[in-house]
Amino acid sequence: MSLAGIRTSPDAVGVAWVISRVILVGTVVGYVPYPDGPSVINDVRLYAEWSNLLASGRFPIGDDMWQYPPGAGVVFALAAVLGSNPIAAFLLIALVCDLAVLIVLITAGRRRGVGLDAAWAWIIGALLVGPVFIARFDVVPTLAAVVALVLVSRPVWSGAAIAAGALLKVWPGLMLIALPRHALPRGILGFVVAGAAILGGVLVWSTGGVSFLGEQGARGLQVESVGALPFMTWNAVTRAVPTEFRFGAMEVDVPIAIPLGLAITLGGLAVLGFLGILRLAGRLEDIGPGDIALVALLVSVVTSRVLSPQYSVWIIGVAAVTFLDPRSRMRTVVWLLVPSILVTQVIYPFGYGSFLDGVWWAVALQVARVGLLVAATGLGLWIVVRQAFRGGIPIPRRQRPAAAAGWDG
Repeated sequence: MSLAGIRTSPDAVGVAWVISRVILVGTVVGYVPYPDGPSVINDVRLYAEWSNLLASGRFPIGDDMWQYPPGAGVVFALAAVLGSNPIAAFLLIALVCDLAVLIVLITAGRRRGVGLDAAWAWIIGALLVGPVFIARFDVVPTLAAVVALVLVSRPVWSGAAIAAGALLKVWPGLMLIALPRHALPRGILGFVVAGAAILGGVLVWSTGGVSFLGEQGARGLQVESVGALPFMTWNAVTRAVPTEFRFGAMEVDVPIAIPLGLAITLGGLAVLGFLGILRLAGRLEDIGPGDIALVALLVSVVTSRVLSPQYSVWIIGVAAVTFLDPRSRMRTVVWLLVPSILVTQVIYPFGYGSFLDGVWWAVALQVARVGLLVAATGLGLWIVVRQAFRGGIPIPRRQRPAAAAGWDG
């Protein structure tokens, strides 16, 4: 079979998914050689500790490691219900959600006549992320975000998927900005109805479901965040920048870290607010939903006080959706993200200790990771804003209904 034949073959996609996931699971459980591979399962062990408590309807109130919205508690509780080994059950849940994303991308690509590039992007992206891809919770909310973007032409259902994702890990709420202005009221209706139903069900079933909100304000700068890069670079020179384990992550332990982190986050919210204004003003109507969603997500990531390796899972999910749209202008952005995500896998898990200790090569990799991510974000934002103020990509009015139908999952 030729390369072109492999690229367009659903069977090849299926075989590639199976092989790639066997490799990822093998690294996590220690069957496939990978430096420090089994250490990435530490978070899953923590999920397992929470699972039995959550299965009884109680959230881990007062545990500063608990940073998840209430919907995540349902998923972790499900891992306890599925069997006696919650770690294995969680890996199964992650694989099922991973496969569901693949099926959604294959189905959407074939219905829209754009091929299987989105599915290949998802498969290859997971290998770029490495074992963290399957050993974290993040593939679950990513599924909700991908479904929401694919269903943009059905705004009520898209809004419902966004609500489900936001109650799993907040960030899928950004997908609302991908909805065209005329569809926003229906999207918000779906979001509110589904969100209220899910949240109401969780609160009836459990206690402490919203306890995570009280743990966010005191967070500082995680060592891998964009805002922490100057401190960690200085640490490579002086070895004098202290760090501390707080809220489930290593943070820069200097007095200015918390206010600086807050200022960076507020800056990100300002940019997202600007994009929201452009949407409400009708400036984004001719820009692909995936493009807008990817840029909004990148802005939130680079201005976050945390930049954990699993954030790459979010990025590859939304980036894969851009391959469903022939109008997408994000190809260069995606190519900038590829080495950034790959470098992230090198830093974590087996280069993390060296990074904390200020070893030059590990810090240099982090500089490359952050630099590429910031460059991709800046380029994506510039492309979207330029299109917005040039009136977007010209599309003849008679073609607009067909284009909209193309975003029908």
